[in-house]
Amino acid sequence: MKRLDFLLNVTQVPADLLAVCHQPKADLYGTYQLYQFLVDSPLLYKVWMVDEYGDYWLEVNLIDDSGEPAFHTIKIDQDSYEQVEFEPYQVLTEPGKSS
Repeated sequence: MKRLDFLLNVTQVPADLLAVCHQPKADLYGTYQLYQFLVDSPLLYKVWMVDEYGDYWLEVNLIDDSGEPAFHTIKIDQDSYEQVEFEPYQVLTEPGKSS
């Protein structure tokens, strides 16, 4: 477990995902849509996990277009968010990693 004292404001979609924004059949199109949802949202997000590279992952749970629950995790690229100060909370780390 790791302790963080900030939330993430996702501010932009990474260039590699923007490249597929008009290609609904592309493998990364669903990831693009989720990232764009985060950018468009006025919400701040708690980090769900920090991986072995120090990258942040978010857990995003929502209702999809069919009215069904949709559960996602997504790695947030380092240049695509701002940190917003918040009270400390615990997040997961990769198995076997402690810090």
